[in-house]
Amino acid sequence: MLGFAVLISENLENLEEKFVWKPVFDFQTEHILRTTKMQNVYAEQTTAKRFIDEKLWLNTDDYFIVIEGVITNLELLCKRYNTKDYQALILKMSKQEKFFNEFTGNFAGYIFLKQQNKHILFNNHAASKKVFYFHNKNIAVFSTDLFTISQKLNDLGISKTLDIEASYFLLTSGFMHENLTLIEEVKQLRAGEYLIFENYQIKTDFYFHLNNIEQTQDNANTIIENLDEKFKNAVSLEFQQDTDNNYTSASTLSGGLDSRMTTLIAHKNYFRNIECICFCEKKYADEIIALQIAKSYNLKIQTYTLTPNSLTAIDDVIKVNDGLAIYSGAGHAFEALQNFNLNNIGFLHTGMIGDAVMGSFLKNEYETNPLPSDGGDSQTLLPKVEYIFQKYIKNYKNIETYKFYNRATLRANSGFLYFDLAGESASPFLEPDFMIYAFSIPPKMRYKERIYIDWIKKKHPDIAQFVWENQGGKPTNNALLKNYYRYKRAIIKRLPIPSMWKNGMSPEQLWFDSTPEVKKILNDYFEENIYRIENYPELQKDSMFLYKIGNVTEKTQVLTLLGAVKLLF
Repeated sequence: MLGFAVLISENLENLEEKFVWKPVFDFQTEHILRTTKMQNVYAEQTTAKRFIDEKLWLNTDDYFIVIEGVITNLELLCKRYNTKDYQALILKMSKQEKFFNEFTGNFAGYIFLKQQNKHILFNNHAASKKVFYFHNKNIAVFSTDLFTISQKLNDLGISKTLDIEASYFLLTSGFMHENLTLIEEVKQLRAGEYLIFENYQIKTDFYFHLNNIEQTQDNANTIIENLDEKFKNAVSLEFQQDTDNNYTSASTLSGGLDSRMTTLIAHKNYFRNIECICFCEKKYADEIIALQIAKSYNLKIQTYTLTPNSLTAIDDVIKVNDGLAIYSGAGHAFEALQNFNLNNIGFLHTGMIGDAVMGSFLKNEYETNPLPSDGGDSQTLLPKVEYIFQKYIKNYKNIETYKFYNRATLRANSGFLYFDLAGESASPFLEPDFMIYAFSIPPKMRYKERIYIDWIKKKHPDIAQFVWENQGGKPTNNALLKNYYRYKRAIIKRLPIPSMWKNGMSPEQLWFDSTPEVKKILNDYFEENIYRIENYPELQKDSMFLYKIGNVTEKTQVLTLLGAVKLLF
């Protein structure tokens, strides 16, 4: 929704420079607009006031740089490079082309090196901020918001085409793949990728990639010690930003391991100004477990009971992620964030992607090849478009790399866009030093998150005393007990008795089936918008088929496509 945008053209004086941004929601924090014009470049940023000093906007004789989000280690870098301020720091660091490799945090950025007439666009190691780009022989447009680029292309009289491959990815996986967007002429930077623009030519490359991580030779005990130290450092980097700026730290808390690790390690590191938030179906396990944890550690906590209405704010939810991931996957977060009191928060801290970093994407104890069906939401149309998957899947050496660069960074990470509506957001599992080390651990040790559980068991047994929602029992249970609790939970779900295991965190299918008004809103939206893809008869036919016979997830995949076309075209 917020972010920066850059227009580059030798004919800048004759072009409409200003960018069109989506209106902010009523519950969003106060924001400001910054603009600058230099040589053949016009740049603009609309951003929240929080952490404004850390959101670099520096214009010197040597460079111009803009950062959306927060780089959490700027002060550490100033000490490392022996510089007195951020302006001097960037001047010194930018002498290296991939200087942003040293940044930590949730950020995306653009720098114009004036003496070299070189433009560099970059995001962080995990693409938790989105960055999009367009160029032709005369013009380049960069932005953190796809809608904003789309509107600029309209202003410039440049035609746009619906990307059919991307559309089918949305109707099968439920998210984009590779660098695709729903606009064929616009691409997005992937995790750890950067772009160089010179002489109206674009070159992209990775400054960080999982393929380049060497497997550690450390033994299990050393690995656990290193994980613990690196995670504590990652947590402190995030939470210290709040402390330094006199903000309250908001932190998600549920029945999972990742959110409790983030929250409780911060608490153990003496960060006390924490406000936990939990949202799920009424009296589901996530809420019950989160309340138990909060009570045990004397943590403040706000809870919100999700409603079927989280399925109905279709256009609003799509506005946030430009329809690049299925809207029902984020509707619950969008609904909840409007109902929490988060007035003085800095970061909203999460455990995002923690399970994947710690091994949940592995299928075996050894490397296995990815399949088109891996990581997707629907297989109904998969046989028809499997050739599209095969075109791209060959780029990945194993299933974990494939799922990280697609499902994790292009689906799950879109959750950051919603958390960013309330403040800035981050996950210590994605801090580069921790993430790189975690991925260096041999698959045999990370399979079924074994080393993760061993780490918690050895270093933080108190955190393991609470039930793990994923298992139905404590994370330290042996294999026999894990199977017992899994079966017990499965049986309870089928019995007509009250239980915290009923339904799930956000039971979309139950909501759709049991709430006539919700079903009507979704059906009406489909009927009113299916015409938007009539110029693509095969795609329209498949969308109609999927909506008619599909479950609620498949229906919302179709609605996401229609809503995105409505927004972007």
